[in-house]
Amino acid sequence: MRYGGGTSARLRRRLLAAAALAALAAAGVLATVPVLRDRSQHRLEQRADREVAATAQRARAALLAEPSAPGPALRDAADAVDGVEVLTVEDAGPGVRLVFRVRVAKTAASVFGWQRVNAGSCFAQVVRAAATPAPLERLPCPD
Repeated sequence: MRYGGGTSARLRRRLLAAAALAALAAAGVLATVPVLRDRSQHRLEQRADREVAATAQRARAALLAEPSAPGPALRDAADAVDGVEVLTVEDAGPGVRLVFRVRVAKTAASVFGWQRVNAGSCFAQVVRAAATPAPLERLPCPD
């Protein structure tokens, strides 16, 4: 013999279990989304930093292509590289020292919408007429 309320008690237990599972899933999503967004942003920043370094190396290659060129010609060669702004050109003993700023803007689509990063850094390169090029030097940027 069955007593009343047997099916509704079973239904109530199932609804309670489903509600607990839904609450647990929602809490997991809320905890995971910021971590994933931060990781995605961090990867975009790393790509922008690598592109800054690659652009600086392209500017260095353009400068060292003609080591015997005068200061204004070296300025024009560095300015011709996309994303490079020459800050100073000065005579440095046997060569010319150029200080330049590299700026890169990266945008990427993600699950969380569009993410944007602006990266920049300053570099110095001494260009000598001799066959021994000086290394590219990273500097703090002036404001």
